[in-house]
Amino acid sequence: MSNLTVTVQAHRATVTLTRAELRNAFNDEVIAELTQVFTELGQRDDVRAIVLAAEGPAFCAGADLNWMRRMA
Repeated sequence: MSNLTVTVQAHRATVTLTRAELRNAFNDEVIAELTQVFTELGQRDDVRAIVLAAEGPAFCAGADLNWMRRMA
């Protein structure tokens, strides 16, 4: 997954947003990747908790403005 990293350790999965240069803003690609990874992790017996984290100075700026312009 190009916009996320996933680690699993001691029954805890950490999903990290890795679009720091865009302040981890969501676009259709990020949304699809998050949906897929949360679905997969939710089906695992060895995962009891999922932590959503982010790289960079901002957790998430919301929607990617360039993506929103393309959608309009």
